[in-house]
Order: sequence, then structure tokens, then C-alpha cells
Amino acid sequence: MHYEPLLLHEAVRLLLISIRQKRRHTQHSLSLESGISRQFISQMECGMKLPSIVTLSQLSLALKTNMSTLVVELDRIYQHLFRQRQARQDDNTEDYSARNAADTRTPSLEYIRRARGLDKP
Repeated sequence: MHYEPLLLHEAVRLLLISIRQKRRHTQHSLSLESGISRQFISQMECGMKLPSIVTLSQLSLALKTNMSTLVVELDRIYQHLFRQRQARQDDNTEDYSARNAADTRTPSLEYIRRARGLDKP
């Protein structure tokens, strides 16, 4: 499976914020526990950076979980975001198709409405 970078960044962001808050860590306390700079944790939580395997290992130890749990949860979040985006794209495609179908049946209707001022508030 191919992971899209923007969705992966968002999934990492959501995972880190969620698990850090569940464990009642601040960015600073997680930084002290993990040995990862607070700035890097912040950048991951802002979706600007992705963690390496070593970083995931450090985070899993500090968050008292194992790496496989983090990766499984990361994949679950990614799949959810991917399905959400697909559903939005499908909705937009259907809306666009419906608009185009209506426009092709009465191509001058919009022009007539504007010319007569029918769309004025």
C-alpha cells in the first residue's frame, strides 16, 4: 500500500496528540521522558515532521506502550482519514456531475437568471 504524505503527517499528528494527552504528558514532559526535543515533538504534532523508527521506539518507551501498538494505531488513523477523504471526493464528484447535467439541459438558464436579476438577494 502506498501512503500519501499529507495524510500520513495528519495521522502522526493525531496519534501523538491523542496518546500524549491520554498519558497526561505535556510536550515538555514527553521530551524529558523520551530524549526527543520538545521542538521536534511540536513539529510532529503540527504535521511538519515524521518520526523515524528510532524516534517511534523512543516515543513508545516514554509512553509505556510498544512500537507495534503505535504503528497499528497509526495505520488505523491513516485508514480512517483516507476513507473520509475518499467519501468527500465521491460526494464532490456526484455534486459536480449533477450540476453539469442540469447545466447541459438548460445551458442558458443561468444567463437568464443573471440578466433578469433573479439571483439578487
